[in-house]
Amino acid sequence: MTEKPHLSFSQINMFLRCPRQWEYRYVKGIKIPPGSALFQGKVWHETIENNYRQKIETREDLPLDHQLDYYVTTFDKKIKEEEVAWEEGQTPDKLKDEGVNITEVQHKVIAPTVFPVEVEKKFNLGLGDNFPFTLLGFWDCIDEDNIIIDNKSYGKTPNQDAVDKDLQLTAYATSYRLLNQKNENGLRLDCVIKTKTPKAVQLSTQRTKQECQWFLNLVETVGYAIKSGIFYPNPTGFMCSPKWCGYWNMCKEKI
Repeated sequence: MTEKPHLSFSQINMFLRCPRQWEYRYVKGIKIPPGSALFQGKVWHETIENNYRQKIETREDLPLDHQLDYYVTTFDKKIKEEEVAWEEGQTPDKLKDEGVNITEVQHKVIAPTVFPVEVEKKFNLGLGDNFPFTLLGFWDCIDEDNIIIDNKSYGKTPNQDAVDKDLQLTAYATSYRLLNQKNENGLRLDCVIKTKTPKAVQLSTQRTKQECQWFLNLVETVGYAIKSGIFYPNPTGFMCSPKWCGYWNMCKEKI
């Protein structure tokens, strides 16, 4: 039996943003280097994982100095290995220093409140024999209170309404319920805000059965739209610009 291809939340999000962008990345296989903020977030996530994974057994956080050293070492290693699309005014040193600051805030304020039982747990959810894709993803963290936690760093504090509508959290809740045959006890966004003096924010939310069903309907619609092979551009919104879309030039040249 042939294994089905998968859809991830990031794929779904990209398709909703711009089907043609999805075509360039996932049909034509054209990869654009990640922006500096995305690169920083990747290293930061790995640093949090380094602490939380051992905490499942120890129930204690690693020393702060250990985590800061882990972040710097990982950053220096990956910056030599990966291509990064640098944003205007951003440099490796600035990015690393900012990453050190948000690592410290996360470790001092958020980490002590989290007692994980699962960290970066992979799921691959079948959505019916006739549906051509599975839904693939990772839960950042599930704690001992059965709360699904997503770790994020932002330039400004998200409001509660944005968290209540966050589609990624809906994807986490939906997949958890279908795979475990029970509901999670809640969803939480553990954020560090990258202001001049970084701050930690934890925002909790819930999802209803109807919201999860709506998300499944959305995945189904996106899946069948992809199978149709029609990948039109979406020129609306700020993301359709040379600054925010790495496919801008080739898209504009396409006849």
